[in-house]
Amino acid sequence: MKPDSFFDYITTTQQFLLEKRQRCMLVLKGDKTWAKSLLRQLPSFLASSEQLPEKNHEQAIIKRRKWLLFSASLTTNHLIINNKNYRHYLGTECDYLLFDSDHFNVDAFAALSGTIKAGGLLFLLWPQNISDECSDTKNLFLQRFYQQLVNDDNVIIVAPSASQQEPAYNWQLVNHNSLLTKTAAIVTKPLKLAYGCVTYEQQLAVAAIEKVFSGHRNRPLVLTADRGRGKSSALAIACANIIQQAKQAVNITVTAPHQQALSVFFQQLKESLPQAHHEKHRVVYHQQKFQVNLTFIPVDKLFHDDINTHFLLVDEAGAIPVYLLTKLLQRYHRIVFSTTLHGYEGAGRGFTLKFLQHLQRIRPEFRRLHIKQPIRWATEDPLEQFVFSSCLLNAELSTITNKKDFDIAKQNFHFQHINRTTLARNEALLRQVFSILVTAHYQTSPSDLALMLDNPNVAIVALKQHEHIVAVALLITEGYCTNTEIKAIEAGKRRLKDQFTPQSLLTYGSFKQAFNYKYLRIMRIAVHPSVQHQGIGRYFLQQITLFAQKQQLDFLATSFGATTKLLRFWLSDHYNIARVGFNKDQASGEHSVLLLKALNKQSDKFMQTILQNFYRSFSYLLTDEYQYLATSVAILILRYCPKAQTSLLTKHDRQIIDAFANKKQLYATSVYSLHLALLRYLATEKNIDEQVVSAVVARVLQKHSIAALCKQYGFTGKKAFNQYLVDFTNTHLKRLP
Repeated sequence: MKPDSFFDYITTTQQFLLEKRQRCMLVLKGDKTWAKSLLRQLPSFLASSEQLPEKNHEQAIIKRRKWLLFSASLTTNHLIINNKNYRHYLGTECDYLLFDSDHFNVDAFAALSGTIKAGGLLFLLWPQNISDECSDTKNLFLQRFYQQLVNDDNVIIVAPSASQQEPAYNWQLVNHNSLLTKTAAIVTKPLKLAYGCVTYEQQLAVAAIEKVFSGHRNRPLVLTADRGRGKSSALAIACANIIQQAKQAVNITVTAPHQQALSVFFQQLKESLPQAHHEKHRVVYHQQKFQVNLTFIPVDKLFHDDINTHFLLVDEAGAIPVYLLTKLLQRYHRIVFSTTLHGYEGAGRGFTLKFLQHLQRIRPEFRRLHIKQPIRWATEDPLEQFVFSSCLLNAELSTITNKKDFDIAKQNFHFQHINRTTLARNEALLRQVFSILVTAHYQTSPSDLALMLDNPNVAIVALKQHEHIVAVALLITEGYCTNTEIKAIEAGKRRLKDQFTPQSLLTYGSFKQAFNYKYLRIMRIAVHPSVQHQGIGRYFLQQITLFAQKQQLDFLATSFGATTKLLRFWLSDHYNIARVGFNKDQASGEHSVLLLKALNKQSDKFMQTILQNFYRSFSYLLTDEYQYLATSVAILILRYCPKAQTSLLTKHDRQIIDAFANKKQLYATSVYSLHLALLRYLATEKNIDEQVVSAVVARVLQKHSIAALCKQYGFTGKKAFNQYLVDFTNTHLKRLP
């Protein structure tokens, strides 16, 4: 008796899944030719990859939405999802996802799994070369991932059969899928909810969205959830209600990282508002005397002066840089931010760790709503459970109840270098470590798990007290390379992996000797949120310094998006600034900084050279690349400028400053001397009131316009600011030693 054909098996499996409103994963463990022969048994797969007109191919695939294909090998020019563009599809839906990655991209895997609807399947291609890598002791991440596949009763693993069969029957089950042997889940009757909502939480979300439009201004809503909870549909349902109930012309704007991410939104809007005129980027609803417009506008276009909108919806906000979200908040008064929270969303946890903190400060009456119950699939969906577990997206912080025990003065902490193999084999320890990193850093993603377990240059260190891990750091060793590699970097022909610090010093500072030193860069450092602000972070850094010195390294290094608070913490621990990035970081919205701490006399000598080079150009660049660097950050950097780096004021400079202070000389003819005096004041004066000096630095050093200063600092005009500058000069600059 022949076994079932692959098509029959998939059909039966889907019937079970649809009854339970669940999804599962099917692993094709074999070469790609065999996998392709099996998939061709499925008519829907053939339809998804048939020849299409090249210019309409992407639109046709998106419209069909049966399959999403993440692959580099199964067809030639028909597969449009890859490592670079997969995030564009996070707001879409499909019945099947084929995931074929030669070098397993766990970020893409985790992200795209959320696009599959109930009854759908994720086909994971697991070729022999990946199986071989799993047996390699160096590839601990794939070992762990593969074991999770094998040990999960709800994962179906299929391999070629031992006997030669025709393609439709050349397969066998490697494991027995328990999901398909369980009785079907009890299907409850749909709730009769308002607006056609599927869950009560979605109904609450729709009402909250409408309240932003009709209620008080400047009370934004933040709508969060995991994937498949109906956030985008809630936005669309609310828009349909607002449009139908409008008493006058209304302009609604929706934005997202890419329009493709809004496919669910526009599909739901068409269902909820069929009588409207639906275009690609726009929906128009005609009333007797007016019309209501809903338009998609890319994020970067929303800052144009000609944009007129009454209500702004930001979907997939977690994938938009934080600084852009902040600018939207300042420009628009009625706004809803909707996002998924997991790190693979791009800016990811920057949304919760940075943006919501900013929101709390400037819009304290904002409302936050979180949707827990899934809509696209049933609760405790097997595929979602596997993704959360394998990628540690469900790693939770350990609970610390008695915070008094964590007194740094007691010195009862244990510094530990955790072996990668130990970490891979101790799931409880791995979860503790990763949960702290995820909570504290907005750029942590599932790929960081692979980095921790597989990169031989990465060290994981922790601070423990009894059974609790209270702090974690990821450290990477850098430095030394061949002359050939150095020349290639200088020529701009090559970028070396795991050499961020010396490569940055060579590329941006022209320090050829940078690769003569060994660096230990602190990639991530985090303290358990329950015991922060008790000196544990500083103590942890001291232990890391001792750890680096024992290995006879030359420098400690770190790089991050610079805020005044964070930068002050590192500078106070004897780190020095080596570089400030010219552009804002996408996730943090801040200029990145590279800091170094010399660990011996030889490296300290090099550090002084780096410092001298940095401060020689920094004050000049404040009028150019750093003109819009946060003034508070610029002030802090200048306060750490070595006194010897500042120019002595000549007798003539002092005469000019005195004349300006007495209103006998114009600003334009005095500004250079004021510039020199201000730099010296910041580098030498111990007690500086940042609020007092900020406007002066913005004008004299960063050359901000009078109009911008009046708007930011509240001056009534040019005359008022000039008087402020004269007063400051009299009080602080005339008396400089």
